[in-house]
Amino acid sequence: MRIDAIFTDLDAHTLDPARPRAQRIGVFAGRIVGVDEELDGVTADRVESLGGATVLPGFNDVHCHTTWFGLTLASVDVTAMPGGLPDVYAALEQAAATTPEGEWIEATGFAHRDYDGQYPELARLDAITGSRPLFMRQTSGHAAIVNTEAMRRAGILDRGFTDPVGGKVVRDPAGHPTGLVEETAQGLVQDLIRPYSLDTIVEALDLATTQYAKEGITSFGECGIAYGWIGHSPIEISAYLRAREEGRLRARAQLMPQADGLHAIAANPADGFGIGLDAGLRTGLGDDLISIGPVKFFMDGAMSGETAALRENYAGRDHRGYLQADAEVLRRQILDTYASGWSLAVHAIGDAAVDAAIANIVEAQRLHGRRAVPNRIEHAGLVHDEHLATLAEHGIAVTPQAAFAEAIGDGMNRSLGPERRRLLYRAKSFVDAGVLLPGSSDRPCADGTALRGIEAFVTRATRDGDVMGAAAERLTPAEAVAAYTSVAAVASGQGADKGTLTRGKFADFVALDAHPAEVAPDEIAGIPVRATVLGGAFTHDAR
Repeated sequence: MRIDAIFTDLDAHTLDPARPRAQRIGVFAGRIVGVDEELDGVTADRVESLGGATVLPGFNDVHCHTTWFGLTLASVDVTAMPGGLPDVYAALEQAAATTPEGEWIEATGFAHRDYDGQYPELARLDAITGSRPLFMRQTSGHAAIVNTEAMRRAGILDRGFTDPVGGKVVRDPAGHPTGLVEETAQGLVQDLIRPYSLDTIVEALDLATTQYAKEGITSFGECGIAYGWIGHSPIEISAYLRAREEGRLRARAQLMPQADGLHAIAANPADGFGIGLDAGLRTGLGDDLISIGPVKFFMDGAMSGETAALRENYAGRDHRGYLQADAEVLRRQILDTYASGWSLAVHAIGDAAVDAAIANIVEAQRLHGRRAVPNRIEHAGLVHDEHLATLAEHGIAVTPQAAFAEAIGDGMNRSLGPERRRLLYRAKSFVDAGVLLPGSSDRPCADGTALRGIEAFVTRATRDGDVMGAAAERLTPAEAVAAYTSVAAVASGQGADKGTLTRGKFADFVALDAHPAEVAPDEIAGIPVRATVLGGAFTHDAR
């Protein structure tokens, strides 16, 4: 028997309990056909030595924003600049010097917590940019800083302007806009920039997934495409198809359309169709490289900007955040969407939003049964003990981002106060309760490096030397690795094809210089990635 490739000289941790370790992996037609003695007498077109590397299943980031991340790689980066706001102004001045009058300046990575809670002054931004409109996205993605020219073009300065539902134009005590726009209000400005061209999105996917390959990522969930303030083009799926055709997509993508695009479909009444996308598109369509996942709903905003909806006020504040729309409207949309065959990925960070998200998903499953692709709560930032058994019983996955700990963990701890912080972005409680906990980063809202995410699950370390939430929520290295591999596959409805190094599954794996359990917890992120293999072919090779 002759196969495509045999990978040798490796120590594979397969995450398959039936066969936990292997030293050789055979590949045919992109899938694993055998390991170790099963390959005796088998020849191959290629024999690839991995030089004694530790091999794990390929990492899977189930909640990230790949097009957005790729675009940031070509934008002005103002992430945690060492000189503070003067450095931000300097970076924008440099961009303005090379941007023609009237053209957009796009920047990314701003987080007010990196600058002692301060935002850029609108007058200073206007002096720097002049007639060039500015859109500077906050790291969380739930707010942006814009200049006067951008607000003028968006109609924000028009007489009689009112905030959109689910968003806010922040104003000073005199009622003048400050340049900060929150949640859906961002779309007023973004819609002047979008839709991006297919060429631009394909280039972004090329840049982003090249970086993914260097980090051992072989699968990802693109959480929110095509519609709303998080989408980039109504034909965004076409960009993914083009990227694949041109060999510029280096990881398997599960695409999650944003719910803003859902609308009434004139289906036969006998079909019981609720709301959906044209042509009956729904969860489950696709192939091995590109597939359609759940539909993404926003229940609330972000903890970092204190727009997430809480049961009680933020610590020391007189507000508790807000839902993105009327609670009953959201419930009806979720139920109607589920009736149309979609799985659900409901963004809910504050505990009031989590309450509603769980109730809506449980009701949807009671009415229409479970889906092959599990329903999920995105972020699940503040989950109470009474929810754990419900999540496990109903098979609802959660995607809390441990990677938030370093950049915004300290601020979120303060926003909740000492009594509630133990509930913040939990992990161990989910695992112990039997709740599906896949690994995710929300990149570019946080460092999306998979090994960095694994380290954050283990340490939960914040920038100020604290831990995000409670130390009791730390995972073991083995649990963290499982989150980014085997559990991620199951939570994406793809456990039959990926997540473990098992005969018949995709030959997707990463070769590391060490296993995360073999180094100090704070050294996991620094483990070198020797190679990344997708379907038996190298997408990254640093041997």
